[in-house]
Amino acid sequence: MTDSNSPSPPAHGGSSSTWVIDQIENGVAAVEINGNHVVTMPIDVLPKRVNEGDVLRVTIAQDPAELARRLAKSAAQVAKGGTGGKGNITL
Repeated sequence: MTDSNSPSPPAHGGSSSTWVIDQIENGVAAVEINGNHVVTMPIDVLPKRVNEGDVLRVTIAQDPAELARRLAKSAAQVAKGGTGGKGNITL
């Protein structure tokens, strides 16, 4: 038997959490995570029309394909040399 505050394992890897919207003020939400910690975050990262007291199931998983795509893009930029016209830093 599991604790009611313990998240169930996600279906496709990653970690799952229960978030409770504690308070929303001036575009910032206080969010209780798994009944243990309260963090603040901009409401833009939460579902539209979220309200105080709402319970969210949040699953966060790594995205190896996106990581590989970004690393390849970065390597191509470095191999090309310079900064691609976006700043004055040269690696």
